[in-house]
Amino acid sequence: MADRRCPYCGELIPEFSINCPKCYRDVPRKEKARPVEDGRAPSIHSVNRRAVALLALIPGAIGLMGLGHIYQKDYRKGLMFLCVGVILMFALVVTMTGIAPTVLGALSVVMTVFLVLMFIGTYLVQAFDAIVRSLFRF
Repeated sequence: MADRRCPYCGELIPEFSINCPKCYRDVPRKEKARPVEDGRAPSIHSVNRRAVALLALIPGAIGLMGLGHIYQKDYRKGLMFLCVGVILMFALVVTMTGIAPTVLGALSVVMTVFLVLMFIGTYLVQAFDAIVRSLFRF
């Protein structure tokens, strides 16, 4: 590791640090990190866009939504979409397998249609947000 010094106070700075440990001022890094479009801090984590698309689309179709967000280290949105996707998939399985129709009667058809629309909408929103990264900002 190469030693770096703060241009303001001369303190020794760790290689990937963005602030001086003594004067707390921002210091330039050796590697240029490309800024993220959504206003967050620059990151040196490189993201494979195809992997994000595959993780958002394929597992999301069976209820495992949010894996594209988790791959991009956006854990809050990823876990939110994962929980919502699992809950919606579980509710769909329960209403479609015949457990709920005996209890709810004709209302189960309406509930199934509503759950299918909710699942499709959530799936499309999470896939678009993971690939384009512009719908939600937490």
